[in-house]
Amino acid sequence: MRRPFRRLPLAGLALAAALAAAPAGAANTEIGRACDSPEHCLPQNQLRYYELLRQAIGQHWTPPSSAAADSVCTLELNQSPGGAVTSVRAIEPCGLDAAGRDTLLAAVRAASPLPYQGYQQVFKPRLRLAVHVPEPDEREGRVKRWWRQVRER
Repeated sequence: MRRPFRRLPLAGLALAAALAAAPAGAANTEIGRACDSPEHCLPQNQLRYYELLRQAIGQHWTPPSSAAADSVCTLELNQSPGGAVTSVRAIEPCGLDAAGRDTLLAAVRAASPLPYQGYQQVFKPRLRLAVHVPEPDEREGRVKRWWRQVRER
């Protein structure tokens, strides 16, 4: 017994035709293609933007010694276009004690305005950002760490 022929929707036909016309290996090059248009770069830009926000906050934050290195605190940030922080709060559960939370919130306010220029496409006026407590050797800074390594040689 033969199965009845199933019709593909027009979008399916277009996709099937595009795959048939594409040279072998073209699907793989599509995934690894350089960002030649903004719509191809959205995920990368979003990740880079969040990393820039973490770096800007980290420059103003010295975690208290009571903060464990594996602690994470999620922040809810409200910002205006241009990156000015209008409000910030810690979302529970936050892995920091009250003192650590206060220093982190103060660091966010001190970092305002947050990076904005060049990231208007991925800017969100309200976002959640997870901030990790750095390892103890990361806290001392790159130059200080370099000098310590030189002295140990």
